[in-house]
This record gives sequence, structure tokens and C-alpha cells, in this order.
Amino acid sequence: MASSSSHRSSRSNASSLHHFHQAPIHHTEPDPEDHDVTNIPIETLVEHLLAAKRSLSTMTAVVRANEICTAALLAYEESVVLSAETEYLRRGMARQLSVLARVKRSLNRTYDAGKKEFKQLIRMMDVADGKMRTTTTLLRERGVPREFREGEGDEGEKNLMDFVDEKSVLAVVDALKGSVKELQSIQTSFDGDILRFETEIRNLKKAVIATSTNTPSPSGSRQPISTLLFSLTDHSQNMADLLSSLTKHFDLCVTAVRTTEGGAALARRRAAEATQQQQDGPNVSISGVIAEQESHVSDLEPITSQDRADMIKIVVEDASEVEGVVREINDRLAAMESEFDALQREAEHVRRAYTGTHEAFRVLEDIGSKLVIYVAAEAEFLARWDDEKEAIFSKLEEMEQLREFYEGYANAYERLILEVDRRRTVEDRIQMIWKKARENVDRLVQEDLQHRDNFMQDVGEFLPTDLWPGMNKAMKRWEVTPAMVEGMEAQRSTPALSRSVVEGAKVRLTGGGGR
Repeated sequence: MASSSSHRSSRSNASSLHHFHQAPIHHTEPDPEDHDVTNIPIETLVEHLLAAKRSLSTMTAVVRANEICTAALLAYEESVVLSAETEYLRRGMARQLSVLARVKRSLNRTYDAGKKEFKQLIRMMDVADGKMRTTTTLLRERGVPREFREGEGDEGEKNLMDFVDEKSVLAVVDALKGSVKELQSIQTSFDGDILRFETEIRNLKKAVIATSTNTPSPSGSRQPISTLLFSLTDHSQNMADLLSSLTKHFDLCVTAVRTTEGGAALARRRAAEATQQQQDGPNVSISGVIAEQESHVSDLEPITSQDRADMIKIVVEDASEVEGVVREINDRLAAMESEFDALQREAEHVRRAYTGTHEAFRVLEDIGSKLVIYVAAEAEFLARWDDEKEAIFSKLEEMEQLREFYEGYANAYERLILEVDRRRTVEDRIQMIWKKARENVDRLVQEDLQHRDNFMQDVGEFLPTDLWPGMNKAMKRWEVTPAMVEGMEAQRSTPALSRSVVEGAKVRLTGGGGR
């Protein structure tokens, strides 16, 4: 971009090249300095004319500046449209990203709630398993006295756990382990769905960020297209003004040469020489232009010496600035080329942002098409999770029932010990009663024998034996023996337990001992 000094230079040069239009047409008092001006050699005026004509070659720069402005305007209009569409898509995607974020939060909440419930279920299962282990340990620690197994030929140590089917407990534990594995599998599957969803959202965000038109350049020198377009337009306008000043200066030089005696002929000759020298170069033929100018210029109106002096003064003053004006035009064109390159880069950046935004939008559409899958995955997770929870609760209830049964079994065993002791006590009392009864019977039998002997001694010789055939027979005897019941021992139906076993059962039933 041209500096502020260039702008000041353009204004000063253009102003100096407009002096001809500001010079007075008539003077009543001749200026003493004008005498020196009118003595300028015709060769000098012709040189100024040729230099002025050469300066008009900057028209190609002005044309190029106009082309740049036209192309820049088209790029600006395209960028405005693309930027508007890009921003519209980005706002829409921002709203959709917000929706996706809410869905992701919902999935994460569901997953986190599942993890929390899983930990609670594990604690519940640990508690239930601990209680069951305590109960089974209690049963294993309760030894069964050998007295209960007399006659079975099994001399090994037995405990309460040996008399129940432990397969039920193992089956429940295995079922719970299977449910835990299933819950972990459900969690892993749902976690994979969430991970894929989050990855797609992350990729979408990266695509949106990558297409941002506000990304700073490494040098930090990026300018908006509108600013560049304004600068290019300003350059082009200034270049056109400078070219207009050069054109007016050239016209003034032509007039000055034509109003000088011999000037036209010298100009044509120099023009022809210039044409001969420049015919192989890129410059425009000066002689041809002068000839054309001469053929189209009508006879000049009479001009006073003062007016001519003023005109030549302006030509001389402006001639010193022609080179600077030409340089400024070329400098401004170089600045425009640089700024136009920057504008094209910005326009290309906008195009890439537009293309990238469309790509990001297609990614969003792809995620949107899969959104129903992720929502369905959440619903499936909840359904399967609830099913497994119900299965776990059912198995935990079954385990608790088994534990309560084992607790009842252990309690019943303690009561069985007391029942055995009670029965044994009853049997002992019965035996005592039968023993006393036998002693009484034996005493009566002895008394009866004594009475019989006494009777026979007293009257036996008087009684015929056939009078009562049973008179000399022995007394009828009674025997009390245990009844033989199938499956019961002949001597005892109830085992004799040690007092320590019985007392231990009493203590445990009354809560005085560990269970």
C-alpha cells in the first residue's frame, strides 16, 4: 500500500500539473521574470514535449489498475455472498452442536447413573455374599456328634453343611456372577457408543474451527477484503487523476511548441528520430502521436506574449515533476498488485472456509443420520440394564431365602439337640419306672411263692391233684421289653449326648453364645 507521503505527493504533483488552468489569461503589467522564461530554447520545449508523451505510457498502468479494481470488486461481491452463506451455515451448525451436546450429556448421565447403580449392586452382592459365607461358615463349624450316626459305619467327622445341598448356593452365586458380567458387557457396549458419538462431535468441532474465517495469520497482517478494496479503489482513482494531469501537461506542451517559431518542424523531426530509435522497443511512437495531434488541432487563436509566458512557465514547472508523477503511478500500481494478491488470498480463504463449512455440514448431516442410533442405544442400554437388575434382585432374594433357611436349619439343629436330650430324659424316667415296677413285681412273686409253699404244706396232702390240675403250676410271669420298631435300635431309640453339647445348644438358643 502506498504510504501517506505518496498520497501527499500525488496531490502536490497533480496540483502543480494544473497550473496552466490557474494562470491568468491577460496581464497589463509584464512580469520581469517572464523575459527569462520566453528565452527558453525551443529544443528544451521539445524535450519537455517528448518527455510528456513518454509519460503517457503510464496509461497501461492505469488500465491495469482499472482491471485490478474490477477483479477485486467481483472477488469482493463473491466473498460477501460466500461469507453470508458460510455464516448462515455456521450459525445453523452451532445450534445443532448445542443439540448434539445436550444428547451427549443425556447419554453421559445415563451411563454415569448406570455406573453408580453398578457399584451399589456390587456392594449389595458383597453384603449378601458376606452374610451367606458367615452362615455357611457357621454350619461348617457346627460338628454333628457321632451319637447321631451310631450304626451307620461312618466314623468321619461331620458338620451341618454336610447334610444340605450346597449346589443351590453355588448356582445362585454363578447366576449373580453371570449377571455382573452381563452388566459389564452392557456398560462396555454403551460406552463404545458414547465414545464414537463424542469422537464424531469432536471431529465436527475441529472441522468447524478449521473453516473459521477469523483465524489469525502468522504475521498478523491480514486485512479485510473491504479495506483492501477501498485502498485499491483509492489507488486507482489517484492514478487516474495523475494520468489526467499528465495528459493536460502534454496538451500544454503541444500548445507551447506550436506557438513557438520552428517548434512544430523540430518536434516532427525529433518525433521521427524518436520513432526510429524506439521502433524496436515497447514505447508508443512519439512522432505518430505528434503528427496526429497536429492534424486534429485547429488554428490557434491569437495569444498575447504574457499568456505565452505564463504558459511556458507552467510547462517548465510541471516538467520537473513529470518523472515523480510517473514514478508515483508505477509505485501505486506495484502497491495495488501487492494488495490485490492479498485480496485474492483473502478471497481464497473465504472460498476455502465456504468449502470447508459445507464439508463440516455434510459431517453434521452424517451425525444427524446416526443420532437415532445413539438414542436407540441409550434406550437399549436402559432396557437391558433394568432386566439384569431385576435378575440380580431376584437372585439376591433367592440367596437371602437360602441364608434364612440355613439360619433356620442351624437353629433347628440346636433345638434338635435339646429335643434329643429331652427324649433321652423321658426314656430314662420310663426305665426307672419300669425298674421299680419290676422290683415290686419280683417282691410280689417271692411272697406268692412263699404263700404257695405254706398252703401246700398245710392242706396239700388233703387235696387230690386232679381237683385243680393247675394247682401245682408256677405262677404266670410278666416281662417288660422295648418294642421292636423297624429302623430303631433294640436297646435305645435316642442317642446319649454329652452335657457340653446340650449346654452349648442351650446357650446358643438363648443368645449367650456366638452363632
